[in-house]
This record gives sequence, structure tokens and C-alpha cells, in this order.
Amino acid sequence: MRIWIITMTFPEPSETFACNDILALKKTGLDISVHGLRFRHKLFSSLITERGLEEIWITHNSIKNSFNGIWFALMHPILLTGLIWWILKHSWNKPINLLKSLVLVPRSLQIFNHAQLHKPDIVYLYWSHFPALVGYLIQSKLPETVVSISFVAHDVYYSEFDTEDSYTGSVARHADLIQSITAANIPAIEKYGISKGQILLSYHGVDFSKIPERKEKVKRRIVTAGRLIPEKGFHFVLQAFSQILMKWPDASLVILGDGPERKQLEALASSLKISHAVCFHGFVSHAEIFEEMAVAEIFLFMSKAERLPNVVKEAMACHCLCVTSYTPGIEELIDDQIHGYIVNQGDVDAAAKQVQQAFLNPGEMNHMTEVAYQYLKSNFDLHHIIENVRDIWVKLVFSKKSASLTLDRKLSSLEPTDLKGNKLNLTIQ
Repeated sequence: MRIWIITMTFPEPSETFACNDILALKKTGLDISVHGLRFRHKLFSSLITERGLEEIWITHNSIKNSFNGIWFALMHPILLTGLIWWILKHSWNKPINLLKSLVLVPRSLQIFNHAQLHKPDIVYLYWSHFPALVGYLIQSKLPETVVSISFVAHDVYYSEFDTEDSYTGSVARHADLIQSITAANIPAIEKYGISKGQILLSYHGVDFSKIPERKEKVKRRIVTAGRLIPEKGFHFVLQAFSQILMKWPDASLVILGDGPERKQLEALASSLKISHAVCFHGFVSHAEIFEEMAVAEIFLFMSKAERLPNVVKEAMACHCLCVTSYTPGIEELIDDQIHGYIVNQGDVDAAAKQVQQAFLNPGEMNHMTEVAYQYLKSNFDLHHIIENVRDIWVKLVFSKKSASLTLDRKLSSLEPTDLKGNKLNLTIQ
């Protein structure tokens, strides 16, 4: 069974969950390819090697591919006109979305043209916003293809797609499968006129085969990870750590990740007089993240914009006690004071207090991390989740092909008649 996954950029340094999903899908025996709407990332080659994606067919936008899309559009003016009219219909009052959508038209048409040639069984829109451009073309012109759409994170709360008349809603209402990575997304999906019963709750899972064996923890070691941007709240982490360090002078903080805010964060650490206990590792491989988590006691995460962050799941898998800020859906992963601790966004004092409490009660901390690990294993195992999605896709493909075959047989069995119902003799002499 051939699956085409439509995304924005693949692979992305911060989207390890997408790589995990795709590799897990391939392990189930599916023929997987990934097609990005944007230009490839500057780290494309190194990420392909690091994440073991060499055997996946991956395409992305380029000057050549855009020109191919423009040429295809010129050769198919009716298709082009229909697509642009559809975009205008849903985006005429959203200028930012309209401009971005029109820029992506050539690449969307090129992907559609290749889909006509290769005939995928399933087109999976990994994000629910701009990949819907390809979804519309598939639904309109290749109705025998199963279309699956997933609502993830920023695509859910992106303001240009927050109304029922957006083209995301148009594609989702006609999709064969609608997925959400968290129950917290469901109210936002329902606003498109989709009932809760139509939505498959399918979490991003953890590949436990990549989790290192349990190691001895470094006492009072705290780790955090992510792209160093304001929305991730690393300044809150540093502020909380300054309080922790006052009470526990042997505590240490490891920050994994890089980004435009790194210099400001290093300056903040210096102003707080905690630089001697803070290590900025910069961009590291996924394996290195696991190694650092494996020896840390606490994972401190104070992001302001997440949907069930995979990095928290991975920390739980590495037996870190997680202290995390409240973001939509986090209660599906962490039951506060049972699997870890949830604090309000920006509440530095509460975060510091929970970490200090954990350091005071190491036995309770170890018990909590084990309970969290078992809960994660039962509910967020990547391969179990992916196999379930695979099974649903197989049924949808079989159902659609069976329906098409039945219709063909019915049509072929019809005997031609005239307007009065008399049989016509169409025998060729």
C-alpha cells in the first residue's frame, strides 16, 4: 500500500516526532514517501543520515519544481482556475493566508501531477493547514484515493484557519480519516462542522527502542530541551533555576537546543550569576538528547505554546521527573502530582518549589518517575499507535476500492434503453 505524506518541510530539526512516525509506518510494511511544500532545510543531508531516513523517498520545493508546477498549471488552465477560485472563496478576507496559499500553488500542483502518475492509495496531510491545498486537488480529481488529515499543534490555532469557512474545514469535512494528536484539539476541529465521533484520537508516540537503558542519575541534574525561541519559555527555566541553585548549590542545568534567543539567554544566566552551573549544549542529535535525559533527575519545561510536547514524553521515558508548564492537553500526559508536576505558565516560583521538593524526597521522586514510565508505555507506545492507524487505513482503502468496483460492475451490467425504456440494440455489424 502506497502512502504519500504531505507536510511543510521534512525533516525539520525540531520535528523528530514526524521522523519517528514515518519510520514506524515504514516498519509496518507500507510504501512511504514524503512531499514537502517548502524548500528543504539547510541541514537536510545531515538530518537524513542522523535519523536513518535514507530509504524514504522525500521531495521538497525548489526553483525547478516550482517551474514544473507553473508549466503544469499552464497546460491545465481549468484546473488552475478552479484551485485559485477555491482559495479565493475561502481566503479572500485573510490576506496573509491568501498570499501564502498562492505562493504554494505551483508546488501543490506539481505534487498533484506526480500523484496522478504514481497513484498513491492514501494521501496523508500531516498538518491541517497549507497541505490542505494538495488535499483539495486529490479529493476533486482523484476521488478513489483515501485522504487522511491530522490536526497537530500550530496548525490548529493558526489564526488564518480558525473559522468554519477556511479551506482546512472544507478538506477536513470530506476527508476519509480525521486525526488529532490530543483531545484538546477536538473542540477546535468541531468548529468546522465535524462531530467528535468522526475524529480519531491518535497521539504522537515514543519509540521505546531508542530509549537508552537506565543509568545512574547525576544528583541534582536538571535538563531542558527545545528550540531557543521566546515561546519556549527558557528564560523562565533560568529564573527558576536561579532559585533552585540558592538552596542546592550543587545543582546543574543542561540546556539542549539552539536558536535566535541563545545570546539573550546566556546573558540572562550571567546576570543571574548562575552561568557556572548552566551548560548550553547547542543543537545536538536525538541520541544525545536521550543520553542527557538518561542521567538527569529532573526535566524542567516551561513552554507557552505546545500540544502534548514529545520532548516531555521522551523525558518521562528516560525516567526524568517532569516539571512542566500548563499547555493544552498536558493533563492527558501528566496527572499532576502522580506522573509529574504541572505549573501555570510563567510561574517561576511554583516550578522552583516543585523541583526543590523533589530534591528533598528522592524516594518519592523515583516512585513518581516509575509510575510515569509505566503510564507512558501503556498509552504512548509509538508502534502500537502506528499499527492502529495502519489497520484503519487498510480498511478505508479496501472499502473505497470495493465501492468503486461495485459501482463499475453495476454500470457495466446496465442495459442501454431509449427514453421510453425500450432496450437498444447496440450490436456492431
